[in-house]
Parts: sequence; structure tokens; C-alpha cells
Amino acid sequence: MAKHSIVSVLGCLTALLLVSGCSSPKVLEISTKPLQRPELTLPKVDVIVSRPVKWTLITPENYEEVFAKLKKSGRPVVLFGVTDTGYGNLGLNLSDIRALVEQQKSIIVAYEGYYKNAEDTITKANKDLEEDKANAKKLQEEDSGGLLDKVGIGSLFKTK
Repeated sequence: MAKHSIVSVLGCLTALLLVSGCSSPKVLEISTKPLQRPELTLPKVDVIVSRPVKWTLITPENYEEVFAKLKKSGRPVVLFGVTDTGYGNLGLNLSDIRALVEQQKSIIVAYEGYYKNAEDTITKANKDLEEDKANAKKLQEEDSGGLLDKVGIGSLFKTK
């Protein structure tokens, strides 16, 4: 009876050795690459350089003098006129252009904030990715033993 239990134990140990010897550690491979911030391609903004504009007021009293100066300078005697309402509209149009420029400035500030936040988020994601890789490698190294190592008796059967 004792012989039968010794044979059973030896048989179980042999089967256990065969099973643990044939088992290979599963390799967990993480294949990732860091995120890159997309590049924003914006055209260069032109700088506005105002050209001088000379205004000449023509009244019934001075129109002959103005025409004489134009003839004397060799310039064509052509005048572009605008009414008082048209002049007011020119001022309002310039005001609208200034408002549009301010809106564009705020859009640029929003883009800058977006890309700064995106860069911070990508940097954090890349850092987390590196930490996950390191943790996976650590777990892989800890899990590289066979069944006997997990049970705690693997060192009994290792040969040097």
C-alpha cells in the first residue's frame, strides 16, 4: 500500500514536471508609438502699411483754384467725390475692419490655447504609455516562471 502511494506521488510529480516543463511563458508584447502633435499650417499674415491719402475739400468758392493746381501739376483733372454720408460710411467700414482684426486675434489666441492643451495632453499620454510598458515588462518578468515556480517548489528541481 505504501509502495502504491509512493508510485502515485512520483507519477503525479513526473506529470507535473512534464506539464510545467512544456509550458512556456506567454509573452505580452505592447506595440505602440508616441503620439505626435499635428502641425498647424497657417499662412503668414500680411502687414498692412497704409499709404498716405491727401484729402482736398472742394467748395463752390475754391473749385477753380483746385482745378488750376491739378492742371499745373500735370495730373488729370478728375476728382472723386463722396458725400457726407459716404464719408461717414467710410469711417464705419474702417471700424468694421478693426473689429474683424480683433476677432481674428481672439481666434489666434484660441488656437494657441488649443495647441498648448493638446501638447500637454499628448505629453501626459506618452508618459502614461511608457509607464504601462514598464509595468507590463515588470509583470512579464515576474510571470516568467513555470507552474512549479508558482507553487513555490520550482527551485527544488532546477539544475545548475
